[in-house]
Amino acid sequence: MNTSSLAARLLAAAITMAAAAPAVHAADAGSASAPSAQKAGAYIDDSVITAKVKAALVEDKQISSMKIKVSTKDGVVTLKGSVPSAELGQHALQLVAGIEGVRDVKSDLTVKAG
Repeated sequence: MNTSSLAARLLAAAITMAAAAPAVHAADAGSASAPSAQKAGAYIDDSVITAKVKAALVEDKQISSMKIKVSTKDGVVTLKGSVPSAELGQHALQLVAGIEGVRDVKSDLTVKAG
């Protein structure tokens, strides 16, 4: 599968999940536990952010071949993996920081040559 096809599929999944968020939130809003509704909304938002980040990383020619794991909690994205240089790691962090919905970016990246 080529990277643009993968990126398109990830983006489509993110859009689908974003469209479902109001329905999930509305279904939970009628229940007695408002915190659960907030958690469900936050989880869906985090999933959408993660999908957007993965798509952006795949589409970026400088870092698309790297194996970087992405996790998101409450809008804070953590990148984990190895990069060939500190500059490319910094580039990945800056790319992710510019994505809508990302509140902060944490790095668990290591520099490994070769």
